[in-house]
Amino acid sequence: MQFLEINKKIEAKKHTTLHYAKRIGFSGVWLTAVLLLIQIFFIMDLFSWMEEGYPYVVEILGLISSAVMIYIINDKSNPAYKIAWIIPVMLMPLFGGVLYLFVKLNFGAMAPKRILKRILEKTKKYTYTSEEVKAEIDQEKTCFAKIAGYIEKAGGYPAWKNTSVTYFPLGDDTPDTLLEELKKAENYIFLEYFIIEEGIFWNPILEMLEEKAKAGLDVRVMYDDFGCLALLPRKYHLSLKKKGIRCRKYARLTPFLSTHLNNRDHRKMIIIDGHTVFSGGINLADEYINAYEKYGHWKDNGFLLKGDAVYNYTLMFLQMWNIGSVSGKEDYNRYLEPGPVKIEEKDVISDLPAGEKESREPATGGAGRGYVIPYGDGPHQLEDVAKNIYMDILTGTRKYVYIMTPYLILDYELQQALEHAARCGVDVRIIMPHIPDKKVVFYIGRTYYPQLIRAGVKIYEYTPGFVHSKMFLSDDELATVGTINLDFRSLYLHYECGSLFYKTEGLESIKADFMDTFEKCQLIQLSDYYRFPFMQRMLGRVLRVFGPLL
Repeated sequence: MQFLEINKKIEAKKHTTLHYAKRIGFSGVWLTAVLLLIQIFFIMDLFSWMEEGYPYVVEILGLISSAVMIYIINDKSNPAYKIAWIIPVMLMPLFGGVLYLFVKLNFGAMAPKRILKRILEKTKKYTYTSEEVKAEIDQEKTCFAKIAGYIEKAGGYPAWKNTSVTYFPLGDDTPDTLLEELKKAENYIFLEYFIIEEGIFWNPILEMLEEKAKAGLDVRVMYDDFGCLALLPRKYHLSLKKKGIRCRKYARLTPFLSTHLNNRDHRKMIIIDGHTVFSGGINLADEYINAYEKYGHWKDNGFLLKGDAVYNYTLMFLQMWNIGSVSGKEDYNRYLEPGPVKIEEKDVISDLPAGEKESREPATGGAGRGYVIPYGDGPHQLEDVAKNIYMDILTGTRKYVYIMTPYLILDYELQQALEHAARCGVDVRIIMPHIPDKKVVFYIGRTYYPQLIRAGVKIYEYTPGFVHSKMFLSDDELATVGTINLDFRSLYLHYECGSLFYKTEGLESIKADFMDTFEKCQLIQLSDYYRFPFMQRMLGRVLRVFGPLL
């Protein structure tokens, strides 16, 4: 898609701090924020008042905090998460213990988790890999067979063949293809995104959705209320409903203190008729397609699946959609009918390296090779599925593993896995942004550089701007691409999605994208790290303690 310079200038003006301030100010969000602050100050004042006038209350709260400390130490949660909480509890022995209980009990998320648990039980019968595919996977002599079994057992997501994969190395590559696929929709379109913003990217999509809704298709849109806080009008979901589009906001902001904001819907997917899906790191906003410059050049990615594996995305969407359902009724059979999806030869885009999209022609061979496993993760699951997939890739790789991530806040296990792989002779490379979108998180991420570099991990920073892609590639045969960052929020708190590719189309393009991106990066040496501004390094080290809470 080509953008005129005048359009870029217009869009840039729309994305100023003043623009967002006005949007928030006129959306009613300011009232919610003020009410929340009043509640926080009231609670803190209440604690201060009790401390002065009721010493026995202080003793009770002190005992609660002591009990909380013992609980934290014996809890099964990640050690870094424990340390991040022990410090505030020690510094604020009265308020800290109660705050921890408030966050840990997570009252705001109880109802969604309870509803989702029922939904998972209802959809359990749709979560098994066919015996034929399972038998073939069992013959594989790599770590993929183990990972596939784990994803099915722990996550409830089957493995599939008969799926074509087209990889897009930039968000800029996707709008035209996406609109073409939306035009072909005949039955339904499901859309779930963390961020949607009116502009060059979203507006044509919305027009197509409205047209399809008028034609009688089942069109649904779901977006995260917090993710779109400063981007969409407060009652935007109502305007979509007037257009005939069924719309839900996930975890609506309320003027009452709640922990539900910790569990965001960070997923990104557009599902068309159960046979086509777009996903990846790209949100539906203009910076993701470089329509205007926000943090330098925005390096993102996406992919298009056609075939059987789209089933898993349909399943994921329906599960999340029905968390907010009043009736709880959904005809899952209508959308999750078993059986292979026919891929027409004309609908498959060939797998070309990055930079060759201009000459892209339809591929022959139709069904696609290899295996695809789309999977989801979230706080409702007992297993940390996304993290364990990353860990299995690191432990199973033989030659190399290349990683792109916008954020780097590692727990002990992931850091050790990265270092161990490098010490074993594996070529481990991580691409990070050079221009950050969140400076504090960026400074924390850089604190991991010295230890990783000493272990043999190669750290690259993308000098043209910001990297938002989230993907692993291992040994030319295994990759995962999706929404999952290498930080605590993605790995433990958010609802996320990704796709695991094994010996599929698209792997050649993914590797070409990595190699092209390496050439645009600076390889960070230890000497480079110690030339970073002293205050940035110190701030990162101090705040790293609280990294699991950011």
